[in-house]
Amino acid sequence: MTMIDDMTDGAVVGHLIAGVRSAGDRRFAVRNPSRVEDVVGMVAEGTAADAGAAVDAAAEAAASWAAASVPERVARLRRIADAVDAHADHLIDLATRENGSIVSTIRREVAAAAESFRLVADYLPASLQSRTVAGASAGEEVRIERRPYGVVACIVPWNAPVLLTANKLAPAIAAGNAVVLKPSPFAPLAVTLLAALAAAELPAGVVNVVNGDAEIARALVDSPRVRKVSFTGGGATARHIMRQAADSLLPVHFELGGNDPAVVLEDADLRETADRIALSAFRRAGQVCFATKRVYVPRAIADEFRRLLVERVDRMVVGNAADERASMGPVNNEGQFERVRGLLERTRAAGRDVRVLGSKLDESTWADGHFLLPALVLDAQHDDEVVREEQFGPILPVVVCEDEEQAIAFANDTEYGLCSSVWSSSHERALAAAERIEAGVTFINSAMFSEAGTREIPMGGWKQSGIGWEGSPYGIDEYLQFHSIDVHAVTPRSTV
Repeated sequence: MTMIDDMTDGAVVGHLIAGVRSAGDRRFAVRNPSRVEDVVGMVAEGTAADAGAAVDAAAEAAASWAAASVPERVARLRRIADAVDAHADHLIDLATRENGSIVSTIRREVAAAAESFRLVADYLPASLQSRTVAGASAGEEVRIERRPYGVVACIVPWNAPVLLTANKLAPAIAAGNAVVLKPSPFAPLAVTLLAALAAAELPAGVVNVVNGDAEIARALVDSPRVRKVSFTGGGATARHIMRQAADSLLPVHFELGGNDPAVVLEDADLRETADRIALSAFRRAGQVCFATKRVYVPRAIADEFRRLLVERVDRMVVGNAADERASMGPVNNEGQFERVRGLLERTRAAGRDVRVLGSKLDESTWADGHFLLPALVLDAQHDDEVVREEQFGPILPVVVCEDEEQAIAFANDTEYGLCSSVWSSSHERALAAAERIEAGVTFINSAMFSEAGTREIPMGGWKQSGIGWEGSPYGIDEYLQFHSIDVHAVTPRSTV
């Protein structure tokens, strides 16, 4: 029985090590955030020994996989994409029930995961091209090549688990690395299935999975056979990983949180702006690293913008993520639920105008899940906790500014720098403002990636929002290192 079979017959989901399913004695339950008494699946809880076995399997496979030709790797990446498409319905069902994002969002996520493998297949030949330069004298040359690291540990989060896993797995294996993947215990099922689909199209040991908690991550970072670690998640966890990685000077790649500002200029189309900002801020119940998390609006248009934003958010319907009528689902887990509730309570206690909006799809089931209605803070101040900290939940503060200068200064006054947005009907004015914002990405008149942006933009952050880049042709570079050969001519010695 394969792990893919496990994901369809209700068996305990185990680890995948060297192509073999493995499950020890420990188990943990994955619960549905829309109805927490529902157990979506039982998962094997790994140990440090399991992590070590997975690293050994990856190390055993790494050299032969690195020697695979580019056409072979491209073909396998495309077969993985096809396998994701073929199993899309099951991936969507698992991810919706364990993650809590509404089913229409999960459909797009799974489709984007398949596309991630295809895009990397497109980019790969150019990324691996070597360059040879002739020297000044006969017999001299310089060759510059790209080589994989070997074993890469990938640690992925729960908020968009399928896509974020694909965004690591595809470039890592394309570059010729072998991978040990650690899913989040809050959403491991669809990720484990995705990894099993990839592993089935690759030599044994190229993709390995170990489920569990922080013990697994610590074991992976500690392993002398792991050559790089790639992590997406929160800054606190990244700091722990970086401290641990410092002992062996292990290279790290981090895609971390954001506190993305939206700067609304006086000439913006306010209704369209309110609609699009609401869509960004409350997608996945606000649990998106690059969701709009604070809005700066000039005083002259503040009243009208806030009125339109209230009107738009109040149309939202919150309910079971699997219900097609829901426009927002629950937050993912109890810890996040309590954190967001506490932030709302402290914001109210500070005297702010907090508007809880929207409606409940089925109030009789409301107590069964981690449901929160969307909330706006209409008179937030720049120094408020709800503005300074990443909420990662369905709360959006609006700060009134005196002018564009103050709005951009406030936008940049943060330890974060992931994404941002500028809203204006003037192309030139919007570009001028965007160029002054300190972030990895600035959108204009949107807070989501366009089709071209999805293909071409390297995703990553400034400041404490990350180290390195993901997606686009540049994303493969995170999983490659340079190897250069410098050939010197040898002058024959005289035999006289």
